[in-house]
Amino acid sequence: RLIVSDTKAIAHILQDVTNYKKPPSLQYHLTRMVGSGVLVVEGEQHRKQRRIMNPAFGNLYVKELSPVFMEKSLELRDIWAQECASRSDGIYRTDAVTWLSKLTLDIIGRAGFNYDFHAMEPHAEHDELQEAFSTIFGAGSAVFRILQGHVPLLRLVPTQAQRAITKAKKTMNDIAGRLLAEAKQIQSATGEKLWDARDMLSLLVRSNTSPEVPENQRMSDEEVMSQIPTFFVAGHETTATALAWMLFALTRAPHVQQKLRNELLSVPTSTPSFDELNALPYLDAVVRETLRLHSPVTTTSRISTQDDILPLSKPITDRKGNVHDSIAVGKGTQISIPILAMNVDPEIWGEDADEFKPERWENLPTAVSSLPGVWGNMMSFLGGARACIGYRFSLAETKAIVFTLVRAFEFELAVRHEDIISRSYVVQRPYLASDLDTAQLPVIIRPVSGS
Repeated sequence: RLIVSDTKAIAHILQDVTNYKKPPSLQYHLTRMVGSGVLVVEGEQHRKQRRIMNPAFGNLYVKELSPVFMEKSLELRDIWAQECASRSDGIYRTDAVTWLSKLTLDIIGRAGFNYDFHAMEPHAEHDELQEAFSTIFGAGSAVFRILQGHVPLLRLVPTQAQRAITKAKKTMNDIAGRLLAEAKQIQSATGEKLWDARDMLSLLVRSNTSPEVPENQRMSDEEVMSQIPTFFVAGHETTATALAWMLFALTRAPHVQQKLRNELLSVPTSTPSFDELNALPYLDAVVRETLRLHSPVTTTSRISTQDDILPLSKPITDRKGNVHDSIAVGKGTQISIPILAMNVDPEIWGEDADEFKPERWENLPTAVSSLPGVWGNMMSFLGGARACIGYRFSLAETKAIVFTLVRAFEFELAVRHEDIISRSYVVQRPYLASDLDTAQLPVIIRPVSGS
């Protein structure tokens, strides 16, 4: 097993998708959760799916979805405002993870596949698709899940969690089939063009049936349906986690929170456009710094399918004193890419690499440019041909939510910051050290004066 932290070597690995593929253990975990979607498949199948899906995740269409992000963010703002108003001290104590998860679930439902979860409605019952997603992403012991990834025989053990996942997948596939049928029916009945689509699934259907795509290059219905969990991961799971860590960081740095709020309050509207949000430099810096310091996905791995030579940006000296500017990698070598470690490496970011300082983005160290990330000179969305396809969607969603909530409320941690720890299974979430069963971030919310 090889842990690679050299930027030139990582760039080589991420670009060479033919030789470096996801190892069987990671393939198992991802397939278990999202099926055979673009996050999982390899080779020509991946290139085909990605080519057809690219329009749905491009800036042009994400920009069209911006009103959905704002509408749902304002809905949560109003709910929190009512909660504060109903209390004698005007303060609302709650778990941010729960609410942010509900918010991003409603957003991905509407923007992803024209589906209403109604997750933020009072006394809302669990939707069957929401229940299926929750089961697939959370069922079973974390230790046993990891062992299943490395010991295939354990996957045959008929556990209660495995039965729950099988049932959840059937539910998800049934609903995905209905959503796909509805999207295809609307397209057939209205003759809508590619950019008339109202959600990413509809856009994907139109893109897949475009005359520009040869019949033998189109996705099957099963492949299209398997992208719905991909939308879910891109717009819900990772985004809600990043937002929770952002609130955590802002509660620990009140001066940053206030500086950000001042910039947001300078905007004369509560519903800025996609372009107006992207024109806010400190908001952009806070988002970048959060994703750098609290990357939802902390590591990824690859396995070499043939012998190779990894180039190095800095020569290394072996035990015998020999200097090397490359490393030989044998076929079958497991390689770990430490995403979070690269994001906080002092040799790249400076001695204050582990500090939350949005101002660093005004003048980055030269070494940062060597990181092969697809966005923001960081590894949080990876890089190369398998970089996160949904990063533009996630960033636009994140900025809309942060703009709305930080503009309206002051946030304070309801526990000591030392009581919050991170635990990771696919994504790293905040937990109370005294309660490792459920991800949570207890916060105190106060309305901003005059808001």
